[in-house]
Amino acid sequence: MKRIHFINVILIMISALLAIGLISKLEEFAFPVRILPLLVFFVLTDLVPIRAKQLRLITNFAGMVPLLIFWDPHLAPFAVFLTMTKKTKATDYIIQKKMFRTLHYFIMYASGVYFTSWNGNPYLSLLSFTLIAKLSGFITGDILNQYVNNRKISIENFLVNVIEGGYFLFLSIVGGVLWTLYSAGMAIEAGLTFMAFPLTLMVVWIIASFLKANNDAKKSLLRLSSIRSKLAKTLELISVVRSENDIEEALAHVASVIRDSIGYKYVIISIFDSVNDKILRVAHAGIPEKEFEKLRENPPPLEYFEQIHDEKYKVSRSYFIPESSKLLNTEYSFMGRYDELLEAQSEWRPDDVLVIPIYKGTDIIGYISVDAPLDGRRPQYEDIEILEIVADQVLRIIEESKKFSEVLMASKLDHATGLYTHTEFYSILSRLIKAERAFSLILIDLDNFKQINDTFGHLIGDKAIKKVAKLINDSLRKEDFAARYGGDEFAIITTGASKNDAIQIVHRMNENLKQLRIKEKGQRIKISWSVGIANFPVDGDTPSMVVEKADNALYAAKRAGKNRIYAI
Repeated sequence: MKRIHFINVILIMISALLAIGLISKLEEFAFPVRILPLLVFFVLTDLVPIRAKQLRLITNFAGMVPLLIFWDPHLAPFAVFLTMTKKTKATDYIIQKKMFRTLHYFIMYASGVYFTSWNGNPYLSLLSFTLIAKLSGFITGDILNQYVNNRKISIENFLVNVIEGGYFLFLSIVGGVLWTLYSAGMAIEAGLTFMAFPLTLMVVWIIASFLKANNDAKKSLLRLSSIRSKLAKTLELISVVRSENDIEEALAHVASVIRDSIGYKYVIISIFDSVNDKILRVAHAGIPEKEFEKLRENPPPLEYFEQIHDEKYKVSRSYFIPESSKLLNTEYSFMGRYDELLEAQSEWRPDDVLVIPIYKGTDIIGYISVDAPLDGRRPQYEDIEILEIVADQVLRIIEESKKFSEVLMASKLDHATGLYTHTEFYSILSRLIKAERAFSLILIDLDNFKQINDTFGHLIGDKAIKKVAKLINDSLRKEDFAARYGGDEFAIITTGASKNDAIQIVHRMNENLKQLRIKEKGQRIKISWSVGIANFPVDGDTPSMVVEKADNALYAAKRAGKNRIYAI
């Protein structure tokens, strides 16, 4: 964000000139004790939150006027530097934004003081200060601020400035009364008049809070109405698309509903092809056909999704990556037209990314990517949940499709090893137990695998995982199932096998493991594993009970010194 750096440099130069000008007008530097409570009051007025969307009413004006009256006006503007410690909601460029805000206040008050004569009528002096400060504040706080944030000045800006101007003028008049009473030695009357400053601020805050609450209530009602409408369209989608015979036509209909009813200009539905390591572009809405064909002809590898699949950006079950949060590879992306959104002061930025995964269990088999919301706003939680309902229906369509049955089958396999995934392992386990088919479960954990990764690197570690997986797969009987249970953990379901049968199977695999050759820099890497075995129905009648027994046996083997087979 180069703009804020550039603007801050200019503001620093202007502030330095004004500071020199104010100091040159000082007759003497004085800091009486009575100023301390006024400085505290100034800081407190700055903490009062009166906002309208992105615009904030300058509340600390109520604290600045008393400083001008009871202190040297040429010193009062320097009090704004006390507000630098105030916390900000900004998540990036925090120091730069704090500096911008503080310099904006200083230039506003310093210019008002510098170009005002303080030797005449107090009412005229404060009125002159107010008008100059307001004009200066509009230039630095509105025009420059909107430029920094790449927004245009809206009607709301002018409305807030009118309200703020009235607030400033009223306080300057009250300040004139206070100054007159104080100069006349009427301390009690001056004290009572001073109370008008916090009271005025409190009244403005109450009115603003009421208006905001009323506005929020209207927005909530509109949002509820919108959510109901979108949900109704989603239910309509469920009934219509299931009647489509052609998978691509059905998904194209889904994409069209997302575009027209839920409200996104561009929609793409993609499915993972684990066998060929590709992401297939299946259907779309809003994208010119030529552009979509280019996307289909240039399918990204599966690792492309890993750019997006980041827990830091997870919202519900989906992923939203704000602009500039992460640099994504745009080689496989479609970039649409966003001019209308930007002109409408959209909160959605061109490089924002929203992806809704299509889940089968805990595995992701594809995703829906949407872009350019028609309301120009970033999605809220409810919007994402509606899209997730649609993604669940997309899964049903894919499951019923013969065309994508092989692709869906591939989603059950771990991409790196070709073994079943953790989710599919539990699915097989549940089916066997439900059918009351006896089996033994073998859990395998590689010994000291972290040391292999640390010594030889993750590429060699991945190579070792693949070779061990192939060894396991080659050792299976036709009726057995093998899965990658975790990073360096494997699970084998040996149907119809007793514990003794399972032990014999592991012994045979151990002989093959001894022959496994993995070399790096002329050094052979030796691999061993620890094994835990359990049996159904002997060790439990639910998947969790059988897995727990095998897991306990595995950890007993680990504690006993590793490279062992345990069956409890």
